[in-house]
Amino acid sequence: MLKLIENFFTHKDFLGGLDLPGRLFSPLHIIFSLCLLATVVIIAVAVSKRSEESRRRILMTLWIVFLILEVVKTTYESLGGSEPRFEVGGILPLYPCSVYLYSFPFCFSKKRAVRLAACGYLFTMGFLGAAVNFVYPVNVLSNYSCISFMGFHTLFFHGTMLFTMLVMLFSGYHRYNHIEKFSELILPALPMLIVSIPANIINFSPIGSDYMFFKANSFFLPAIFGNLSDGVTTVIAYLLYAILPGLFYLPGYIMNAKGRMQNAK
Repeated sequence: MLKLIENFFTHKDFLGGLDLPGRLFSPLHIIFSLCLLATVVIIAVAVSKRSEESRRRILMTLWIVFLILEVVKTTYESLGGSEPRFEVGGILPLYPCSVYLYSFPFCFSKKRAVRLAACGYLFTMGFLGAAVNFVYPVNVLSNYSCISFMGFHTLFFHGTMLFTMLVMLFSGYHRYNHIEKFSELILPALPMLIVSIPANIINFSPIGSDYMFFKANSFFLPAIFGNLSDGVTTVIAYLLYAILPGLFYLPGYIMNAKGRMQNAK
């Protein structure tokens, strides 16, 4: 434990051959994640029972904290290594979970469409991204222990996304049956589609990257899409980002439509 504390802020470039506990799927990582998940659910239940103003204040505070930490994390990863540099092709917050940083304040918009789009992202692709990274944070815990600045950041960031979604769900602020028109099924996809624009500008520029996984070069994706061209994987990704969010709301929309038809009789 002393070694973990001593190396809490040590950049991956200087960890060398240190065999630190708490890396991906180690007992420490699993125990830490399970405890954090239980804490997220318990606190989400408690916060969901508070007033709307109190809930909003808590969630906005967490969003601001992680907005600041995103700058700190980017600076740390860029300047804290053995060769300080700013990697535009990989360090920018242009991943599926990063959309939370841009969209969350719009969850409280007075405009219904804007609110449905922002909350829709959080309840669909945001939820999926947070859940996957909460369970399988391979990009971080392959290099760092969960008891480190970067380990804490990724687990608490994705834990906060889950917490935010659960508070809204438990309190009834947003649910999967809030979409009433067929045309509204596209709204949850809009935040991802908007952020995909700068992501793909960099992906297909001379800089090159795999932001938002459009080229399928990250995680387990190469094993599935490794034989496909970047153009094909980009089309597949766009189809998934456009269609998948609406599918979460489709059962609720159908139930609402049936209810309206019955009431009209």
